[in-house]
Amino acid sequence: MSQENAGIKRSNWKEDLRAVLDNWSQTSSNVILSADVDGLLSCALVAAQYPVHVAGVYTTTHLLLLDGATRMDAADALWLDHDVSEPGVKCIGQHLVHHASTDVLPLREPQSFNPNVWVRQDWKNSFSGRNGKKRDKFPFGTAHFLANAFDLDLGEEVSPLASLLAHADGTWRTVVDYRPNAEIWQDLMFKDDGFLVHLRDDWANSSTHLKSHADLVSGLIAIGVSNSPSRAKIASLLPVDLQMLTGRQSIRIDSRNVQDGIDRVKKVLDYVATQVGSKPTMSSKHTSTISGVVDTPYPDKISNFDDFMIQNEIFSHAFTDLRTLRYTTGIKLRVKS
Repeated sequence: MSQENAGIKRSNWKEDLRAVLDNWSQTSSNVILSADVDGLLSCALVAAQYPVHVAGVYTTTHLLLLDGATRMDAADALWLDHDVSEPGVKCIGQHLVHHASTDVLPLREPQSFNPNVWVRQDWKNSFSGRNGKKRDKFPFGTAHFLANAFDLDLGEEVSPLASLLAHADGTWRTVVDYRPNAEIWQDLMFKDDGFLVHLRDDWANSSTHLKSHADLVSGLIAIGVSNSPSRAKIASLLPVDLQMLTGRQSIRIDSRNVQDGIDRVKKVLDYVATQVGSKPTMSSKHTSTISGVVDTPYPDKISNFDDFMIQNEIFSHAFTDLRTLRYTTGIKLRVKS
């Protein structure tokens, strides 16, 4: 065990995650998605274990409800690859949500799971950059801990599914560029996961895997994933062929033509689910929108985040870099009549 993880007493994260999923599945099959590769792959993985119906898509500004789904349907849903904060609303995600490790996040539903919350990783001890040697924010995607929890270990397999897991959230580069952090988290959560070790140690040097990855990215772009490259400066230093495997994560949903965006989300979900071998259901009919307001203050201006959260009635948030808290207000699901 690494020095970073020595002496840490924690619950069994897989049992915690399963408890959230089992609790949700007792009363609902609805899921609210994020419109990116990690979110869609996460949905497909959950659908291999539980009945799943996509009731809406959340863009962190707009909640796009489908086929007549209501606020209460969304309140009872599992918000997947999201970190939201409304009592009673369950979520599974991996965004950095603690400002300080002592935060209690009073609006967050306890029946939720996030690796950063599990270890109380906070903004004050994150974003150390490539030279960081201590534990930083979780360097994998939501799909990676779900796959591991469901005992999906692809080893050195060459396949579209392996490429999807590599591509989700740009993890194939993150675990190389921030290797010490990846090793710490693998020691904590994924010791025996052969695929994730292979992803860290060998993927970027394997012409076979990179060819499969490139084919996947081309296919995703053809059916609706944005062709935008990574905005990270580090990505621009890569050879051109590797740059093409960065970014290309999200499905853009234009507020002037929401239906077109939803159609593309469904098309990509159907493709991803086929690779997983699952069958989540999703109506492509957009029927209503609930919109919030986004703000991006400097985290160092906040003294007590729990108080800040309550005062601003934050619905969802993430510390996205050292200088930015992105949060959304104005959305309430369980509205009293």
